[in-house]
Amino acid sequence: MNTLLAQHVQELKDEGHLIEVTEEAGEQARCFLVFRGHDIPAQIWGRDNVDLLIIVPAPYPNAKIDMFWVIPKLLLPDGAIPNGATSDESYLGKTWQRFSWHPTTWNPARDNLETYLEVVNNRLHQRC
Repeated sequence: MNTLLAQHVQELKDEGHLIEVTEEAGEQARCFLVFRGHDIPAQIWGRDNVDLLIIVPAPYPNAKIDMFWVIPKLLLPDGAIPNGATSDESYLGKTWQRFSWHPTTWNPARDNLETYLEVVNNRLHQRC
């Protein structure tokens, strides 16, 4: 994990987030960040937290963070699958529901793990 990402993870931990870090080396090096017990709106999802996975590419912040994953699977109040969340993927020995949700822009001089977490939270506050 590069120094800047480590700093951003620590800042979020200092704010009270419980984050587990797993690094993957090799040709497609990346860092798996699991936010344990991440708060979500119960009125939308029928539960108040999930484990949230964000995968950060090695050239962070020069490479854009994209998509996020949750456990357990989320459904809308009517039982429908949320927009962009129709796929499941395996990481860290578990099956995660993928939200294919993308920031519209990414500027490495301005955007970082915290701004991406805002993108995630904005999506999880939408009833769609």
